[in-house]
Amino acid sequence: MKKVLGFITIFLFVLSSLSFSAAQGVTGKKVLILKNVDAWNSNANEQILTELGVSYDVMTASQLSSLAASDLINTYDMILITSDQNQVFYNDLGPQMPKLEEFVKAGKVLQIHAANWGWHGGRWTTPLPAGVEIVNSYSNYEYMVKNGTWLYSTYSSHGYLINVPTGAEIITVQGDGSTPDYSKPSTIIYSFGSGRVMASGLTFEYSVRYGGPEWKAFLKELIVDNLEYSKKKEEKPEAVQKSFNYVIWNFFYYRQYQKATERFNLLYSSPEAGELDNETLELALFHKTLAEQYYAKAEENGPIFRNLNSIKVFINLRKAYFYVRDAVGVLEESMG
Repeated sequence: MKKVLGFITIFLFVLSSLSFSAAQGVTGKKVLILKNVDAWNSNANEQILTELGVSYDVMTASQLSSLAASDLINTYDMILITSDQNQVFYNDLGPQMPKLEEFVKAGKVLQIHAANWGWHGGRWTTPLPAGVEIVNSYSNYEYMVKNGTWLYSTYSSHGYLINVPTGAEIITVQGDGSTPDYSKPSTIIYSFGSGRVMASGLTFEYSVRYGGPEWKAFLKELIVDNLEYSKKKEEKPEAVQKSFNYVIWNFFYYRQYQKATERFNLLYSSPEAGELDNETLELALFHKTLAEQYYAKAEENGPIFRNLNSIKVFINLRKAYFYVRDAVGVLEESMG
């Protein structure tokens, strides 16, 4: 009986801490958005950061010149360069790329929306970190390599990336809607020093505003993933891992994932779901698919119950639960 009561006490503690755990990946993070103008008259990046509860500053490329690399490292976790800027922006930014490279090498993240050739007429004047460059190439379709699905938007990308570093993760490639062209990677993630760079030719800001909801979900996923990667210098991961009970949390997220999945299946097969529009159903399935992908990652080294003390299981299982929870939320909100 004591063992049962002890477990219930622990479970209630875990439950009371859920809201903290759900947000801790991005809580306290700060982003610097670099832009001179709104890309395609869209402030999609700011909208998503606001929804995530992430603090951010907005700065022009000229204003950036007043800050040293150390200022950036001590203040921000991620720098996001907006697409579709005027030529003044790219001219001012080019000489400052070494400073941004120092930022990344210190363990931070640089998210580059490199789609130029846009409404404001600007062109990149310098290579991206590690010598990556973008080549002009318009495409209406982007193939998502991990889940084998397509994104569509009018001019969904304005270019693909060359000089891709060895070991880079290919997130999307251009294609025709049926056949992906792996020679034209349009979104990549690669390590640089102790940090990471995400570079993309996708028209994120335009497509989030004028395309379907899947674009917003995709950009939000990328931003969250990058913010969770970034680590502040004062953090001590070793100490955190020693004091963190992964067995309890993995068991908790496993149970919550199973319950949320059951709830999703019940809602999705209900008569009410048949009355929802295609966009709502597609968005719900988009979140559900992401959940299944992260759950599969959690099981890469065997059944979850054999690896409850694994940090890798924790990271992926936690994300799996949050995505299936979002899928349920889409259906419940639409059904009233």
